[in-house]
Amino acid sequence: MIKKLRESFVKELNEETNLLVVQTDSNHKKPKYPYYSYKFIILRQNTGEGGVLKESFESSLNQNFKYDVVSTLEFQPKSIMSFNAYSDDLEECEEAAIKAWEWFRFKGRRILSDYNYIVVNVGNITDRTVLLGEAYEYRYGFDVEFRLVQEIKDRTETIESYKIEGGIK
Repeated sequence: MIKKLRESFVKELNEETNLLVVQTDSNHKKPKYPYYSYKFIILRQNTGEGGVLKESFESSLNQNFKYDVVSTLEFQPKSIMSFNAYSDDLEECEEAAIKAWEWFRFKGRRILSDYNYIVVNVGNITDRTVLLGEAYEYRYGFDVEFRLVQEIKDRTETIESYKIEGGIK
């Protein structure tokens, strides 16, 4: 669920902006400026507990049976990601943040919906700049709220016939 979302926006946003998109918390060396980073700050938030239960009969995976019962519990949780642009130049950082914000707000909304991810909200761009030693690392970022489809499936073999041997006493 999150893996496919991550792969989708990283690939598409990189193609749109030509900037590297990396995970915020990483043990790898920092990329060259400018670049983007992201972190899921809420991986999965319930938006209703029950979910939707669906059951169907499908061809059995066991040759001794004709059908299996497939139960699917479907949820639409939300996920919130913090997204940042980084640079050693203030204006470059601001422009990169605006490009990413626009992408998530408009083009990315359409592209990600093709992958079955809905962009619900793109938050305000805020200053997240930090002082590193004697120089500033300019950071501007925003949060993005997504709705996802999560399915939990279970397959159960059916008892289609049963032979009882012996009599009734």
